[in-house]
Amino acid sequence: MALLGKIAKSLDPNSDLPTDVTFFFKGEDNIVKEVKAHKLILSMASDVFKREFYGTMKEEDVVIKDASQQVFQAMIEFIYNKRTALGDFELSFLASLYYLAEKYYLEDLKEGILATIPEHEVNNENVLDVAILAEEIILHEPLSDALYVAAASFLKSAFNGKLEKAVDFCVENESTELHGLVLFKMLATMKNIPVPNLCENCKQTPCLNGKALTAQNFVPGAEVAPRDPRGISRTDTLVGLDGPGTLSNYYALRYLMFKCFY
Repeated sequence: MALLGKIAKSLDPNSDLPTDVTFFFKGEDNIVKEVKAHKLILSMASDVFKREFYGTMKEEDVVIKDASQQVFQAMIEFIYNKRTALGDFELSFLASLYYLAEKYYLEDLKEGILATIPEHEVNNENVLDVAILAEEIILHEPLSDALYVAAASFLKSAFNGKLEKAVDFCVENESTELHGLVLFKMLATMKNIPVPNLCENCKQTPCLNGKALTAQNFVPGAEVAPRDPRGISRTDTLVGLDGPGTLSNYYALRYLMFKCFY
C-alpha cells in the first residue's frame, strides 16, 4: 500500500499504529467528545502543531474551544488524506473549517474550500444568507470575497445584470442595518462581474451548441442540425423553426440539436 494510503488507514480504530494525542470538545449538555491523531503526522502538515507538540510546551491532551468536534474531525481527515468531499459540506460548515485551515496554516485545505464555493447553489431563498455569512467572516477575506461573488453572481444572472431589480428583490426581505450593508456590497460586486456572452443563436448562457432541442429551450429561428436523421418517423411530433410543421419541411424536435458557433 502506498504511503498516503497507509497514513489514511492509520486513523481507523483497528490500526496497529496507536494514536498519541487526543483533542477534547465540550458539546451540548456538557458531553465531552474527542478526536484522536498522531503528533508526527499533524506536525508534518502544520508548523502550528509542530510547535505545540515538540516545542517548549509539549501537550498530549488538548482542549479545543473554538471549533466543534465535527469540523475539527473534517480537518484531521483532510490532513490524513482521507477522501473528504468538501463540496458536500454546508457553507457555514466550510466557513468554520476555513477558520481552522488559517489557524493551522493549511494552505491546501484553504484552496480546496475556496474551489468548492462556486459549486454551491445560490437561489432566491438563501442569497441573503450567503451574503450575511460573507460579512460575518469578513476577517477571512478570500472566503468572504468568494461568498460575496457567489451571491452577486446569482443576482446578476437572475435579474440580467439590472441593479434596480436586484435592489427591489432584496428590499422585499426584512430590512436591517446588516441587510443594507450586505446589499450594498453585493451590488458593488455585481458591477465588477463580467456579463457572460449570450449566444446569439440559442439565446442561452452557457451556449447549448450540440445539445438536443426540447420544448423548454426551443428558439424560433435558431440554426439547428439533425442529431440522427435515420431515427425520424412520421409518428413523431414535428416542430419547425417557426412552429409546428410537416415532415417534408421540418425534422422531429427530439432529433434536432443546436448548431451554434460561439
